[in-house]
Amino acid sequence: MAEYFLKNVSSLPDPAADESALYGIPDWRKRYILKYRNAIDRKLSLGAWRLAEEALGKYGFSADNVITDANGKPLCEGICFNLSHSGEYVLCAVSETPVGCDIEKAENAPFEITDSIFLPSERKYIAEAQNDEDKTRRFFRLWTMKESYIKMTGEGLGVSPTYIEINPEKRTITRDWVAVRCKLFNISYGDYEISICEGK
Repeated sequence: MAEYFLKNVSSLPDPAADESALYGIPDWRKRYILKYRNAIDRKLSLGAWRLAEEALGKYGFSADNVITDANGKPLCEGICFNLSHSGEYVLCAVSETPVGCDIEKAENAPFEITDSIFLPSERKYIAEAQNDEDKTRRFFRLWTMKESYIKMTGEGLGVSPTYIEINPEKRTITRDWVAVRCKLFNISYGDYEISICEGK
C-alpha cells in the first residue's frame, strides 16, 4: 500500500541565494530547481527532492539513482514514487506499484475552466456544494484525484482530463467508460487537498 510523506518547506533557504542548500543533489536536478524564477518555487522544488531522498531512503533506495522518463516523470529502479508541491507543502508518495500524487492549496479555483476539464457528473458534484468554500474544495478534490491518476500512468499532458471520470464519493475512476483498476485516496489537510492514486 502506498505511503505518503508531507513537509512544509517555508523554512528552507532559497537555493539561488544559498548554494549549500543544493549539496549532494545531482547536477540535472540542480538545474531543474534553479530554473524557477520565484524563490518559493525553487524552495518547493528543492524540498520535493529532499523529501524524495528521505522517503526513498526509508525503503533502502537512493535518490542518486533517480532518472526521469520522456515525460519528465521521476523513476527509481525497484520502487515507485511521485512528487507534488503547492503553497508551502511538498508531497511524496511511495509504493511497490505505479503511483501518482497531487497536492493543491484549495483557494482561487479557476472555475472558468470547469467545462474543459470536468465531465457532467463531476460538474454536478461541484454545483451541489453547500457554499463557496465547499465548492472550491470539491473543485480541487476532483482536480487532485484526476491529476494523481494521470501522474500514476506517466502520460502527463498526453491524455485529456475529459477522458477520465472521477467518482469522488466512491473513489473510483472510469476512463473511456471502462473502470480503472486502482486505489484512489484523498484527504483534506488544512487548506490543502491531497490525492494519491496507486495501481493494482
